Amino acid sequence: MLEMRGISKRFGYVRALKQANITVQKAEIMALLGANGSGKSTMMKVLGGLIRADEGSIFLNGEEIRIERSNDVHKYKIAIGLQDLSLIPTLSVMDNILLGIEPRKGLFVDKKEASERIGPILSRLGITYDPSVLVSDLAPSEQSMVEIAKAIARDPDILVLDEVTASLHSHEVDLVFEELKRLKAQGKAIVIVTHRMGEVFRVCDRCTILKGGETVAADAVENFDLDDIIFHMTGRRPEAVCQDEEDQIQIHADKVPVIETRRITVVPTLKGVNFRAFQGEIVGIGGLNGQGQSEFIRSMLGDLPIDEGEMFYQGEAVRFRMPVEAVNRGIGFISGDRNRESIFPLRSVGENIFAAEATQGRWFSHLSPKTIAQYAKRVIGEYDIVAGSTKHLANSLSGGNQQKLIIGRWLSMKPALLLLDDPTKGVDIHSRREIHRILRDAAREGMCVVYASSDNEELLEIADRIYIFYEGTSSRVLSGDDRTEEKLVAAMLDVRASACPKGENS
Repeated sequence: MLEMRGISKRFGYVRALKQANITVQKAEIMALLGANGSGKSTMMKVLGGLIRADEGSIFLNGEEIRIERSNDVHKYKIAIGLQDLSLIPTLSVMDNILLGIEPRKGLFVDKKEASERIGPILSRLGITYDPSVLVSDLAPSEQSMVEIAKAIARDPDILVLDEVTASLHSHEVDLVFEELKRLKAQGKAIVIVTHRMGEVFRVCDRCTILKGGETVAADAVENFDLDDIIFHMTGRRPEAVCQDEEDQIQIHADKVPVIETRRITVVPTLKGVNFRAFQGEIVGIGGLNGQGQSEFIRSMLGDLPIDEGEMFYQGEAVRFRMPVEAVNRGIGFISGDRNRESIFPLRSVGENIFAAEATQGRWFSHLSPKTIAQYAKRVIGEYDIVAGSTKHLANSLSGGNQQKLIIGRWLSMKPALLLLDDPTKGVDIHSRREIHRILRDAAREGMCVVYASSDNEELLEIADRIYIFYEGTSSRVLSGDDRTEEKLVAAMLDVRASACPKGENS
């Protein structure tokens, strides 16, 4: 029914898709699988007209079609539900579901017909709240259900759900799967992008696996087992996933953790997270996208309120109410979203480097330009930041040098703990290696570095130990010889849980 053939897409130096192919037939549920960065979501965004492929063709019922913008999918009866929700927060549930396909009576929306049209869909998905409520008032799982309802309401022949079950509770997943089975019985073609292997074997007929932007396997689900899937995703067979965290931590038995959490819960994303990091080590935080990694980093920083559990910083029980409290205690934070959270683009390079000093009560207006320039030049030299002048605007630097500027800003403050949330996102390979070198040097000097990343290779390269997050908790810990790609992917998929000791949460 639908075939995407030879799809290639490049973003700058990164080739996200390389002659990738997928096929899905009528009355079939097909799983699209792959590790983070394998190209799954890019493939679906090409199908949805959200981005254009550089090469390749799309065929529907044997005829080539052109999808150049998101509106084009409607005429081909394709609907896509996205993990990065397409909902408008300021509109109601009903308005979001029927956006662009509203029944009208003259110039106005026919509310009665609209309600009758979406009522059965909401009922089947277990959505019982008033459809006039604003989407912004809903919990994340409820918003995901609305995203699914929006796609179904378009009565598509081809339905794509891209990781929309990631934030759903088990009973909600059950309702979605019952609806998918109903649509399959009607002859619909369905593609689900998921990292939950249980979902694949429970509801899917076939699966297609991407690795590094290429299609590496496609077959009936019954012809795969979990080891096969991990092999195709990584190129190697998995072994036992991990050791017990208590055994691994013996090397630190006589030390007090720089940061420790005990059963930290942040509703609805974190569920009883136990974590320890020590002076002089780089501790990685990995997992599938959306498993609570960023929320955990921000809860330690005081950017998200902790609902339950305990946190200890340098042996003292703490609970920061806001990031400035953490910073004043010697904790630094670096985000991957530098444009929104870290860089002052219309301030000079020198002022940006000096910005961390502001948390100690000093600010630009109280300092001479000479003082700022001298301080900035020292940091620029120490961290090899390519900047023509300390007076140039920060937005004149490359992405990699902007990120090194931010890292230099914080490291020059000599924090005891540095928290990083995907800091090399959008950074070129050379700058990434430079950032890794800088962080290793900082750890050797005694700093504790906690490094969350969506890039598996990066975690394996830089981290001494890796905590794997799964569905809001730290489910596994890898260290030493266990730090291999196949074991990391297996842990991310929560595979072999019964054969391998759990992490600290067990």
